Amino acid sequence: MNREQLIAHSRPLRKRQPRSRMEVHEAVADDDRIAARYTLHVEDRRRTFAIEVYFFGQFTRDGRMRRAHMLTRTLPGDTEPS
Repeated sequence: MNREQLIAHSRPLRKRQPRSRMEVHEAVADDDRIAARYTLHVEDRRRTFAIEVYFFGQFTRDGRMRRAHMLTRTLPGDTEPS
């Protein structure tokens, strides 16, 4: 997904004004690399759901993100909002 595709994907989601919280299960950093496993819990006007995320990243020397790879899956149990 390039930058333009990400922006187009995000616009409809932002209009629904979701609330979210991140539950970090594991995070490891070594030199310029980072790996993390977390669950993103999201609730909007339509539904409540959770996304499991495996994140791998690499930083430049000045601390900016050079590369990021994520594996995601929506966890079973989508529900209507409370």
